[in-house]
Amino acid sequence: MWRSRSSSSPGRPRRYILLRLILIAVVVLWAVYVLPSPWAYHMGGRFSPLGEWDGFGPVHASNGGNYLLFTHLRGGIVVNRGHASCSLTGCDRLTGSAELCTTGGQHYTFALTGAVHGWYTTNGSKTDIGLTGGTPAALPHGSVVAFRGTWKGPELPLASTGNSFTEAFTPAGAIRPAVSGANGGTALVVLRNGSQTSFDQACHALATAH
Repeated sequence: MWRSRSSSSPGRPRRYILLRLILIAVVVLWAVYVLPSPWAYHMGGRFSPLGEWDGFGPVHASNGGNYLLFTHLRGGIVVNRGHASCSLTGCDRLTGSAELCTTGGQHYTFALTGAVHGWYTTNGSKTDIGLTGGTPAALPHGSVVAFRGTWKGPELPLASTGNSFTEAFTPAGAIRPAVSGANGGTALVVLRNGSQTSFDQACHALATAH
């Protein structure tokens, strides 16, 4: 028996409805997870679909100390499990970890928190980073090594101007057992995109050069 084309494809309207629902779901997810902090998915001018960025650079302290700092930054609602310090202007929270190696061969790992005060892009956005805890040796209880700076394209220049870095680390790279105002000073670093492997190689070169 002959059948019309329209009667032979009753599933087409359902497929259109399903596709429309999928499109709506994608738009909603984008609005909820990406729109509040698009900077997190393009940190340092690089596409970062997971909202993560790795970078390191040499730290120069006013007390004569030289170190290398590595940061693993995470931004956005997804990687921070829904906790991203959001407001009407977006979500600015940073979390992650940091590593510091020294001329004396020490290698520390710290917890990292902070904020990117921007929305669409990190470029030109003021950024705060704080290091706490530490292994295998920890910072004094309650101490935070604080850095502040502003992204310049792919680079993040940071300065620790509140004495927290030099009060925490000796020029040789040991962690001081207690905070003292007598050890006040500043520290500067420029973070550039780089892998953990490259950082480890640079740390080895730093330790063997002294």
